[in-house]
Amino acid sequence: MVVGGKTPITDRAMAAEMGFGLVLYANAALQGAIKGMQAALTALRDHGMLDEASGLTATFAERQRLVDKPGFDALSDRYAAAQRQ
Repeated sequence: MVVGGKTPITDRAMAAEMGFGLVLYANAALQGAIKGMQAALTALRDHGMLDEASGLTATFAERQRLVDKPGFDALSDRYAAAQRQ
């Protein structure tokens, strides 16, 4: 399924009735991210600031979790130590 594409969007039940066991929503995450970025940047432009209270961004802690910041820090420490040897 491509939101806005040529194929009509059907729900899970209808797809199952048609014999589909799996439905891919190509670009759905990207299209959602674009919409979110536009909303956040519009708010920043219109209000001159943007913070977690706006509800338009993930929290910093969530961002760190999603990118596995502790894991990258551990790799950085590991390879920095290897460079010193």
